[in-house]
Amino acid sequence: MKLYFDDQDFDGQLQRSVGKADSGLANVGECLAIAEQITPGDRDSWYRAWSDFATHLAEQGQAALAAGHRVSARSAWLRAAEYFRQAFFYHRDNLDGEELKVAYSSSVKAFRDALPLLDHHAEVLSGGLSGYLFTPGRADGQLPVLLHIGGYDNTAEELYDSAGPALERGYGFAAVDGPGQGSVLYDQRIPMRPDWEAVVPGMVDALIKHPRVDPSRIVLVGRSFGGLIAPRGASGEHRLAAMIVDPGQLEMGSAVMSRLGDLSQHLDDPAADAQFEALLNIPALRAFLAPRMATHGLTSVRGYFRDLLRYTNADTASAITCPSYVTDNETDTVSVGQGKVLFDRLTCPKEFRLFTKAEGAEGHCEGMAPIIFWTAAFDWLDDLLA
Repeated sequence: MKLYFDDQDFDGQLQRSVGKADSGLANVGECLAIAEQITPGDRDSWYRAWSDFATHLAEQGQAALAAGHRVSARSAWLRAAEYFRQAFFYHRDNLDGEELKVAYSSSVKAFRDALPLLDHHAEVLSGGLSGYLFTPGRADGQLPVLLHIGGYDNTAEELYDSAGPALERGYGFAAVDGPGQGSVLYDQRIPMRPDWEAVVPGMVDALIKHPRVDPSRIVLVGRSFGGLIAPRGASGEHRLAAMIVDPGQLEMGSAVMSRLGDLSQHLDDPAADAQFEALLNIPALRAFLAPRMATHGLTSVRGYFRDLLRYTNADTASAITCPSYVTDNETDTVSVGQGKVLFDRLTCPKEFRLFTKAEGAEGHCEGMAPIIFWTAAFDWLDDLLA
């Protein structure tokens, strides 16, 4: 589905923001107005357009609050947080780059400025968790809580887009950054790692200490790349009440290797480094590879591809014991059918859901229709926990 740009990657990222309109993190008209200021394929014009608009919104938020318009201030800051995140998206290849540092810190500031103005409880997490906990304002006692980790390029602030469906159903929602994500990568400089079975238990340890969290009803959620690393986490954490992954992925290495052709036969050959590095001379491949290398803490293209082979659930899927909801999408070019492959490997109680273009849920993580995913996931989860 094309929204605005002929450039498929630019259009996909534009759709990513448009899909947040339901949550208040974006506005369709604003996103299209920003798109008009962008030169297709030009990452610097992308940065300027999103950053300039976000800066204007952040200033609007300050003025609105000063005038006593709390709802207007909150709305402006939430949208500014998302637009600042979009600004640095194509500048994630350099963790020391000015564009990334300025726009990321501005996104976090705008989001945190909005927190005291939300209609529900919100707090910044610390002590073993980097992110936020949101709980329904009307709820008392301990709650079932979604422990939501992101993907390759999510931030904990962006995950707020998914908090609404949880809160209105009486769930708490923990939006967290892990290794290679958000503040853990950009501030702490801790890169991505494959063994999330050693990461998630520490997250659960920290979460169950919170007085509003029901230790027996913690649900691990992983979307996008989280659909690969969340199952690894669940394989080493048996206190989980459930797991939801969208799309589920058994592994990522083979799909990437297939695109390398004969070069994939030289992953262990240092003499092939020049051939691998030459891939960075192709603009589209550089835009794909460089941010991922930075996320993994690597400077070698060959090293990145070798590292990808470690990201697999092939040997750990059978160790997952919690009931699991695994999804895929018929038009997702990222998972390419991996959801069903992972599902078939699971030996725990499980359910599979394939989302389709016909129901308006086209694309990676259901694109511009997140409500379709969350409706299906929560219907399953409500029945399970009941």
